Amino acid sequence: MRKVFQIIIIVLISVSCSNSKKGIFTENRVLHVYDLGSLKRTEDYKLIIENRDTLIKYEYKNLTDQSKNINVFYIPKSKLLKFSMWEYIPKEGGNFKIPSLSKREFIYYEMKEPEIDGTSPILFNPEYGILGIGNVMAPNFIYLKNNADLNVTENIIEKLIK
Repeated sequence: MRKVFQIIIIVLISVSCSNSKKGIFTENRVLHVYDLGSLKRTEDYKLIIENRDTLIKYEYKNLTDQSKNINVFYIPKSKLLKFSMWEYIPKEGGNFKIPSLSKREFIYYEMKEPEIDGTSPILFNPEYGILGIGNVMAPNFIYLKNNADLNVTENIIEKLIK
């Protein structure tokens, strides 16, 4: 009986350690879709940031169409960003700051293994999440907290298409 009790305690400790969370935060985001330099549409999202011990999950939930939901994972130790089936790494010298959006710098991420039609770059910081997603063969996406931040979109688009 004592051995069974010890096994149960070990299992409970293992499960509780592997599921430890540092916090879950929820914010609203407005996706601005730009194609050929002009705004095509906006969509409302709920951003759920789940901070775990070894990674941070960013879940973008479209409020009207679940098929447009995306998940992004950030691994702080290696500064690796995972989006869809690709991995992204920070590019030297690509960081920039927009104080009206975040106290921290936005990091310019590029595909670890570049593809001609791949989604790249991604502008990101761990506090804010994704700021922008670029793609040479598709529209560019900019995630803002609200429409009052629209005055910074030109600067963001420049970073996405450089």
